[in-house]
Amino acid sequence: MIEKLQRWYDGEFKVWETPGLLGFDHKLHWTARIARALATFWLAHWQWTIGTSLAIVGLWISFGRK
Repeated sequence: MIEKLQRWYDGEFKVWETPGLLGFDHKLHWTARIARALATFWLAHWQWTIGTSLAIVGLWISFGRK
């Protein structure tokens, strides 16, 4: 299962050849692109994300008790 998730997250590399040129194409599934964007966002902004989430939950709890 872990290997399958890793292949999904890493995407697929396709090597192509044209006369005198060798290259590759890296394709990611659209859900893997979204997961990468969310992971990148989390790693860059985790400090304020946690604080904002806690504040929202606190407000929700306090207004829910009235």
